[in-house]
Amino acid sequence: MLSFLFIDSERVWRGGQVQLFTLIQGLHQRGHKIHLVCFPGTSLEAKAKYLGISVHPIAVWSEAGLISFLRLISVLRSVNPDILAFNTPKPIFIGNMASRFARVGARIIFRRVSFPLHNRHISRIKYSWNIDSVIAISGSIRSQLLECGIPASLLKTIHEGIDLSLYPKQPELDRLALTEPVTVGTVSSLSHEKGLRYLIEAASLIPHVKGRVRFVIVGEGHFRIKLEELVRKKGLEECVQFLGFRTDIQALLKEFDLFVLPSLSEGLSSAIMEAMASSLPVIASKVGGIPELVQNGDNGLLVPPADPESLARAIIQLVENPEALRQMGIRGRELVEQKFTLDRKVLETEELCCTLVASTKSGEPDA
Repeated sequence: MLSFLFIDSERVWRGGQVQLFTLIQGLHQRGHKIHLVCFPGTSLEAKAKYLGISVHPIAVWSEAGLISFLRLISVLRSVNPDILAFNTPKPIFIGNMASRFARVGARIIFRRVSFPLHNRHISRIKYSWNIDSVIAISGSIRSQLLECGIPASLLKTIHEGIDLSLYPKQPELDRLALTEPVTVGTVSSLSHEKGLRYLIEAASLIPHVKGRVRFVIVGEGHFRIKLEELVRKKGLEECVQFLGFRTDIQALLKEFDLFVLPSLSEGLSSAIMEAMASSLPVIASKVGGIPELVQNGDNGLLVPPADPESLARAIIQLVENPEALRQMGIRGRELVEQKFTLDRKVLETEELCCTLVASTKSGEPDA
């Protein structure tokens, strides 16, 4: 069994932290020794402690903080991990430097977002110097890293996955008609890059939308005030509902008829995978890793980003065709079962890490 030290510097609970937590949980269940460095007082810290994970709360405020650097050296010397894994970009430099003062087997980076690397020359050094592997959670992210100059020899694609036991397969129902109002839902952080303003604008373009379609937005974020203002401006208070941050996502998804995520940028959406696992058809933007999940016309529809007219047409198309909606939901569930399970993600990560550690111990070049 391997010992892991994961480092995450975020203070929020978003997709990247959910993806890290499920990986930690899976590796822990397989008998590996897991340590976690994370920001104090976060949901990630609380959830990891509940699992029995060894948590080391450290506030990494910057890429070159002396106090964080010294504390990381102390943790690394006490753990001496086989794998040092960076889940977020900020601690890569000081964590990597600190690892020079301890015994560490291999160093890996998880790249979960679909943003181009900032300051490419510096980032190329940060993502390749003393790093054994960079794990991209989608083919789109891998391609983006290649374009930014990260060597192909370091890159490995391991798609995200979810725990299907949390989403029991529902019996297939012959849905010849949808009961109005049809519920169109989304689960997302309320931030600019999620493109939710275009969902509200699309709602305003649907004929007779009031009483016909109900929009449910689950999530919290700094963009909520602007979204609520837009709802009032469009006169959609009767059919757009904000539920805020919720922990009962599986139950809420059962109440949706259709899932929509109009992101402007996306690595590989856990929310879309959860919707597909719940047998929901998905309408989403054709950006980032989303086309690796949503196959246009098969398990959902893809639309151009920032295009409320196309989004409105796609919603109307499925609302008016219940059988197509049902079939797309079934095929989405099948795709998750085939390619996007948590077990596969954990096993592929475990296999890669075992290979890296073996290579490091033998003194051979990393694969």
